Amino acid sequence: MNTSSTTSFEAIADTIMYRWSAERDVWVSPSEVEQARAYLERAGVLTSPLPDGRFAVSGNTAATIEATRIVLLGLRHLHAARVGKRLA
Repeated sequence: MNTSSTTSFEAIADTIMYRWSAERDVWVSPSEVEQARAYLERAGVLTSPLPDGRFAVSGNTAATIEATRIVLLGLRHLHAARVGKRLA
C-alpha cells in the first residue's frame, strides 16, 4: 500500500467532510473522485468508470453510482478503518 496516497486521501477526506458538513456542498472534484477510487481499490472495492459519468462498483456493494457516492463510499471505508470496523 502506498502510504503517501493513503495519507493524501485521509487529508482530502477531512476536507471533504468539512465542506459537506459546514458548507452543505456535496460537490467533488475529479481528483477527489480518483483519490477515493484508488483508496477503495486498496480496500478491495473495484470501481470502473461508465460512459455516462457514473461508476460501476463490484463486490459485495455491487451498484452503479455517481461521483459523489464514490467519494462517500470511500469515506465510509475510511471511517470504518479509523474506528476498526469491517464493512460488509
